[in-house]
Amino acid sequence: MRGAIAGVLALTLAFYAMPATAQQPEAKPSPAAARKDTSKIGLRSVTGSVKTATEKGLVVVGHEQGQKDKEWAFAFDGTTQVDADGMTRPATELREGDAVTVSYTSRDGKMIAQNVKIKAR
Repeated sequence: MRGAIAGVLALTLAFYAMPATAQQPEAKPSPAAARKDTSKIGLRSVTGSVKTATEKGLVVVGHEQGQKDKEWAFAFDGTTQVDADGMTRPATELREGDAVTVSYTSRDGKMIAQNVKIKAR
């Protein structure tokens, strides 16, 4: 019984001594802020061709520089841009076989497409 009381007392003191900033949950940056600060999460790119595409993401068969081809699955978020011929296009214009370069970051265990450039058809 004494051990249980001592344990509860130790935890109470530990939380009491912890700074208030450490007790508050970490604020997540807005999608726009996360996109601007890609240096911390490492912007990378894959070049290849579209295997499948939906309004939520796409699968590309391609490679990063110096690597072999493989399948890459990318999710879209509210900041993902699809560019063709210098103009922003809806993701629904992506077609199987389109040659693309996808700039992406890793976030929450997913690869998030930041920009998809469709090469001239």
